[in-house]
Amino acid sequence: MSEIRKLAVAYATLLLLLALTVGSSFIDLGGFNSGLNLAIAAAKAAIIAVLFMHLAAAGTLPRLAVAAAGLWLAILFGLTLAGQWGGGS
Repeated sequence: MSEIRKLAVAYATLLLLLALTVGSSFIDLGGFNSGLNLAIAAAKAAIIAVLFMHLAAAGTLPRLAVAAAGLWLAILFGLTLAGQWGGGS
C-alpha cells in the first residue's frame, strides 16, 4: 500500500473516531461514557503511534517499551474508572 493511501486511510479512520467521540457526548450512557471515550482515545493513539512512530517496522525493544507504556496506561485508566464507579471523591 502506498504511503499516501496509508495516510488517507488513517485520516479517514481518525475522522470516524472523532465523529464517534462527538456522537457519544450526546448519548447518556451513565458511567459507560467515560470508558467508551477512553477506548476511542486509545484507538486514536494506537493509529498515530503505529503510523507516525513506525512501530510496525520497529524492532523488539521499542515494541516492548510501547507495550509496557500501554499496560501502565491501562492500569491508570482502570484506577480512574474504579474511583468513579466505586463512589470515590
